[in-house]
Amino acid sequence: MFSILSRTLRLVAARWPQLLAWYLAGWLARYLLIEVAAFFGATSALVGLLLMPLAILARLGSYIAMFLTLRSALPGFVSIEVKGEDAVDRTTTTGVPSPRQRLYDILLVSILPFFAFYAAWQLLADDTRQYAQAALKNINFFEGTHTNSVLSIEVSPYSIGAILVAFAGRFLIKRYSSRLPRWTNLVAVYLEAVWVYLTLFLITSYQKEFQTWLSDRQAMRSLDELRQGLIGFFTPIGWIYDGAQQLVNEVGGLVLLPIAWLTLAGIVYGRALASPRLGLRVPDNRLYTGARARFARLPPALSTRLKDLGSDWAGRWRPFADALLLIWRAGVVPMGIFILAYTVLRASNTWLDFAAVRVIGPHDLSSWWMNFDQILSFVVDVIVEPLRLCLVAAAYNFCLVRLEKRREVAARVTA
Repeated sequence: MFSILSRTLRLVAARWPQLLAWYLAGWLARYLLIEVAAFFGATSALVGLLLMPLAILARLGSYIAMFLTLRSALPGFVSIEVKGEDAVDRTTTTGVPSPRQRLYDILLVSILPFFAFYAAWQLLADDTRQYAQAALKNINFFEGTHTNSVLSIEVSPYSIGAILVAFAGRFLIKRYSSRLPRWTNLVAVYLEAVWVYLTLFLITSYQKEFQTWLSDRQAMRSLDELRQGLIGFFTPIGWIYDGAQQLVNEVGGLVLLPIAWLTLAGIVYGRALASPRLGLRVPDNRLYTGARARFARLPPALSTRLKDLGSDWAGRWRPFADALLLIWRAGVVPMGIFILAYTVLRASNTWLDFAAVRVIGPHDLSSWWMNFDQILSFVVDVIVEPLRLCLVAAAYNFCLVRLEKRREVAARVTA
């Protein structure tokens, strides 16, 4: 049960220099790409935001590299990988993806969940804010050649068209990948990042307007009046409601973030296997069978196009569902220990900042701390981030080991 913590320390001892190098490389690449996007964004907001996905891809690539650096030190992953290779006829390599193809698959399937996670925890907003500040520094307001805003992207034929073109381009490259040169895989990764980034950017841009529109609906007003009436009739209902709302907010932040990281590790490691053995089966039932029968009666041309779109969409979410299922089967108590350890590690950022400030001592705010504060935060991140990845990888290794034990028990029972 506490093997997650011991495995984390072993991973740190074995892979710390490599993890640090990959993290610094990702941070530097992200910083430079944001500066490049800001340079072009000073004259065209759309061009700048078309380059911004590259910065997030740099961070995603560094995290994937860190996870893959740790995989050879994970007994659970190595065990499943060896068994998967043993199941393949070594006289042929048909159907077994090359390491380069696996890396491409990992990148492609990780973009949508990682970007969604990136936006949910305000990391997308932080990068966008950094881009906007850098772009504003590049604007010469006296020449009059700049746009009104470096973030002046809204729902319009241009933005929707850019999303549709990127999505269609990525779909066509995947469909005809066997006929295209290998470098088009990089184009597909970029196009996937573009349509996801622009979609999330527009959603977050209109989030406040949507919330305002929703709160003005008559149904929401009726619900609010009903709640106020119940509170006026019985005051403790208000206490219960406020307490439950605060509990959901706090627990959601504490639980969802480590689970999201663990799910990302599951996506990376699941796609890294030569013969993935983790999968979900759709149970046979009347509704599912009826839907398949109706689908079979469609014209062949239409059914083929729908199958292509369906398999493309399902391919994005199947690794995500597989990872969640694996985490669910690991057990509540071990995952609780992982979440607690993750929360303590996350809080250590604040503790290290506070400790460093106490050690450094008092200095002038404008001449010292305004310049040194960001450097201090960066140093703390450099210390904590590799530890976080080791903890997440150790927790996923526990999930794999628990899965193998369940399979061994089931094999003995059936035998």
